[in-house]
Amino acid sequence: MRCVLGGYSLAGFFALWSAYQTELFDGIAAVSPSVWYSQWMEYAEINKPLATSVYLSLGDKEEKTKNPIMAQVGNSIRKQQELLTTQGVNTILEWNPGNHFQHSDERTAKGFAWIMNHI
Repeated sequence: MRCVLGGYSLAGFFALWSAYQTELFDGIAAVSPSVWYSQWMEYAEINKPLATSVYLSLGDKEEKTKNPIMAQVGNSIRKQQELLTTQGVNTILEWNPGNHFQHSDERTAKGFAWIMNHI
């Protein structure tokens, strides 16, 4: 039986973090995850996820914010995908139209659909 975990925003970040904690999940759908979170990229650089497939996505306007911490989300998600690819994880980074608060339901469904087809 295959097991997947996913979520949007902070729940997407939790799903991504969970991939590094347990072998329970075959796939992770991290949709607009909070990868800007303090020290996350340092953690991701020295650890390897245990899930075999990870879906990442972000809205194309999410990094265009006045908040300097949140503005790092674009660079962080690109770096996250690069790390996953280097580590041999089956991954994709999809960009969706809009900001963080637009089409979250559709974007989450898209993430789960991709993961179900790639585990």
